[in-house]
Amino acid sequence: MASIFFERRQQMARFHNPLNAGRMDAQNIEVRFDPLTGHQSIFNAALEDKAQTLFPATDQAYLLERAEATKAQCYLCEGRWRQLTPRYDEDLIRGGRIEHGEIVLFPNLFPLAAYHAVVMVGNKHFRPLGDFPTELLQEALTVSLEFIRRCHRADPDILYFTINANYLFPAGASAFHPHLQILGSPVPGAHERMLLEKSRAYYEQEGSCYWLDLVETERQLGERLIGGLEGSRWFTAFSPVGCNEVNAVWPRTRHLLEWGEAELRGMAEGLSRTLRGYFDLGLSTFNFSCFSGPLNRASPEFRCMLRIINRQNVTPHYRTDDYYFQKLLKNEIIIRRPEQLAAFLRSYF
Repeated sequence: MASIFFERRQQMARFHNPLNAGRMDAQNIEVRFDPLTGHQSIFNAALEDKAQTLFPATDQAYLLERAEATKAQCYLCEGRWRQLTPRYDEDLIRGGRIEHGEIVLFPNLFPLAAYHAVVMVGNKHFRPLGDFPTELLQEALTVSLEFIRRCHRADPDILYFTINANYLFPAGASAFHPHLQILGSPVPGAHERMLLEKSRAYYEQEGSCYWLDLVETERQLGERLIGGLEGSRWFTAFSPVGCNEVNAVWPRTRHLLEWGEAELRGMAEGLSRTLRGYFDLGLSTFNFSCFSGPLNRASPEFRCMLRIINRQNVTPHYRTDDYYFQKLLKNEIIIRRPEQLAAFLRSYF
C-alpha cells in the first residue's frame, strides 16, 4: 500500500479587532489539500463561533408551511405523476416508467444528459432528514440500478452514470417531494473526469488503487473513520468539497454494474444513518452524488464512491452557502472539523 499524505499548511491573519476592544487579533488559518485532487479546504477556528450566522438554524414552522403550501401543486403527489410525468420508449422500459412499491422512475423533462431520470422516493411529500428509512432508500436505489442496467444494455456507448440527489430548495431542488436523479452520458462530468484521471495517474505511479489505499489509511488513522456497512466504508472527508462532507467507498466494486444486494443495502443504510445524524445536528437539506467507473471495463484504479454534504438550512430568507470562494475559486470553508463530525456520527453507525 502506497502512503497517502494529508497535507496541512498554516497561515496567520493579524488585525485590530473591534469585537475585542480594538486589540490586535491573530487568527490561525489551516489550509487542507485533498490527497488525490489537490482541492483546498480552509478552516479558521473563529468560524466555529460564527456558525449560527453562516448556517442559521432550520425554521421548522416555515419548513412545515412550505411543505403544506407546495403539496397541492406537487406533480408527484396523489398519483398525479401518472398524468404529469413523461415516459421512456417501450423498447427501453415497458410502460415507459419503472414502478416498484412507492418508487417511480421516469424521464426528466429537461435532461442534462442522454439519459436523465427522476426517481420519486416514496409517496410522502415531505420528510425531515431523520425520516429516510433504509428500506425506502434501498428500494429507490434498486430501481435506479435497474434503470442503469437497461440503459447500458440498450446503448453500450453510455458508459458514465452517477446517482444524485438534491433535497429541498436551498440544495437546488425544484421539486419539494423527495427524489433522486440519475445521469447517464457517453462522457464523464467534469468532477467525475478529474476523479478518474487522478485515480489513473495514482495507479500508474504507485501501482495500487488510491481508493483502497485511502480506505486503509483512514482505518489506520481512525480520526475520520465512521464505520463499515455491507461492503462499504464510511468516513469524513479530510478536505471537504462541501459542508459536513461524508464519503463512502465500495472496495469490491469498480463500477455500478458490479453492484448487488449488499452494495445497495450498504448505501441505503449509510445514507439513512448519515441523514439521521444531520437531522440531530439541526440540518434540513443535502446533496449527494455516487460515482462509478466506466461500465465497459473493470478499472483497477477506481472504486465506486459517494459524497454527501448538507446545504444551507431552510429559513425564510436564507443566504446561499455557495459563493465566489466555492463557485469560482473552487475552495471550501470548513465549519465543523471533519474529525469532530466523524466522532459525532460514529454513534449512528
